[in-house]
Amino acid sequence: MPNPATTAASPRSARGDAVRNRLLDAAEKLFAEQGIDAVSLNSIARYANQLNASVMQYHFGSKTALIEAILDRRMTDLNRRRNELIANIDTSDRMNALRQVAQAMVLPFAEHLFIEGGSSYLRFIAQVNFNADKSVFEMARGKNDSAVRKIAALVQEILSDMKSDVVRHRLALVTHLVLFGVGEREKLRMAGKQSGVARLRTDDFINDLVEMIVGALSAPAVR
Repeated sequence: MPNPATTAASPRSARGDAVRNRLLDAAEKLFAEQGIDAVSLNSIARYANQLNASVMQYHFGSKTALIEAILDRRMTDLNRRRNELIANIDTSDRMNALRQVAQAMVLPFAEHLFIEGGSSYLRFIAQVNFNADKSVFEMARGKNDSAVRKIAALVQEILSDMKSDVVRHRLALVTHLVLFGVGEREKLRMAGKQSGVARLRTDDFINDLVEMIVGALSAPAVR
């Protein structure tokens, strides 16, 4: 026979998960549109039609924990996609290997640019990158980041003639470029503008961003 306690708990658990997901959806959208500092936990609850004043505290505890929860929800798919893209890189072919690495950095985010109706996530990630108390790197560290660590190791191997500090510095810079570039393009796209980083067709934007990263990583190091 089914366990009565388990049977009774399942609907409550499902309702709790549904509420949590509505809150995450609402938070991602509001953070994307208004910025991190401009959005309160209470305003997120109201937007998600939750009248319980303590619902945000119950599910997340703080704004930083909420941001981390939004990132966690997305990172599984991003990590899987990155791992697919770096699975068969031949590091002996320097420029082609760097191009594949750049694609693995860009495509998991840039593929959201094709979502009909727009992607709140891209604008959210750009807001977090520049406005949150903790960086994306700090919040994502150790959580579905196996592909990021593999990419760092691959680039160190490909650029073995370059000082490791320089390689890490460049990886950090191009990562910020990706996060800002795709987030800003999505913001302009949703505003109906074709200026700045939204001048090019989406495919051309993605290809150009990949080539910029290849150039940044492979440029001669300052002596």
